Amino acid sequence: MGLKSYITDIATGLKAKVTNNNGEEDSALIVATRDLKTYSNEVRFFTNNTYGVDMNQDASAGGVPEEVHDGIDNIYWTGSIISGTKFTFNSADQNHTPAGAQSVKVDNPNINSTIDFAKGGDLDLSGYASLTMWIYVSSDWAAGDIISIYGWRAGAQVGIRVSLGDYFNYLGVGVWRKITIPLTDMNLSASTISSLRITNTARSGAKSPLFYLDDIEFEQSGAPIPFTIEPDKGAWLHVTAFNISFVDAYAGTLADATMPSIPYNGFFGVADLDNGITYQRQENSVITASATIRRFINLMNYSHATLTGAGSDGTNSWATVLIQFTTPVILKSESKDKLILTLNDDLSGLLFFRVSAACKEESREQIRM
Repeated sequence: MGLKSYITDIATGLKAKVTNNNGEEDSALIVATRDLKTYSNEVRFFTNNTYGVDMNQDASAGGVPEEVHDGIDNIYWTGSIISGTKFTFNSADQNHTPAGAQSVKVDNPNINSTIDFAKGGDLDLSGYASLTMWIYVSSDWAAGDIISIYGWRAGAQVGIRVSLGDYFNYLGVGVWRKITIPLTDMNLSASTISSLRITNTARSGAKSPLFYLDDIEFEQSGAPIPFTIEPDKGAWLHVTAFNISFVDAYAGTLADATMPSIPYNGFFGVADLDNGITYQRQENSVITASATIRRFINLMNYSHATLTGAGSDGTNSWATVLIQFTTPVILKSESKDKLILTLNDDLSGLLFFRVSAACKEESREQIRM
């Protein structure tokens, strides 16, 4: 005989039934559930204060760079070890510099191991927009590893430290990838430094990574362009999906018309991006997730990514990709949370490029319920 009992609401006298189904299953409370909160459905676009929602912009570097270090293929700033031993400033293992042969090798350094690149004088960064470099990861870079880079002058840090891993896809080993860091991210856009430092700040595994750096330089123009989504004041924004749409002057149909012609490398007529579009999730002013998109196929690597549409009139072609999240990303206004897509290349060749997000907004009053 089944055991029956009831939970009674003292305010209404209503009862909830508990049963174990004649001993065949564990006891359970029979309930009807419904959302306690109500939401307003919204479509939000990644936006920039200057360019609005249109992401087909030119963010490529220009001007005359201040060259810092290239593995001593050329004599620029002077590299030295502040602490630790696992650094080589002229390693011949890997090289990115055109007509060069060497790069800076960082081989599993201990925590707090630090190197310094000294100019031999001061550099006023007010005339520069970004810091760029090329990186080659050989092994052991994992989530939680933090390789910090920052400015230095007169025996003290200038600006703030940022993690290299927030600006490139460290999971892609055995290839050179470009890193572009806006000087605004480092709080250096109006600062003066005499050197640049790199420190192994944290590691998540038994070993720190083995990697190489080359062609480190400050760029005068072409600052990365960030596009963001963030909640309104006093609200939480639940983001459930991204929709990416782009159009280019490209004949996007195969000769036999059997399927759309969508190159995997690049975005229609725009070739592989050197730096890529950087995706970042910021929570409590800290970057908690990062990824880099350099070509169309990168979009399709994400879970639940679907090519939802494509077409061509023989002259111009378009495509849309939907990326649905397994669990919604919740952006909280009080934590200054936001999602960021940063352009680092010239995407002005596209006729149209926008990214929207499927969202539902939860107001402050609902949050406090």
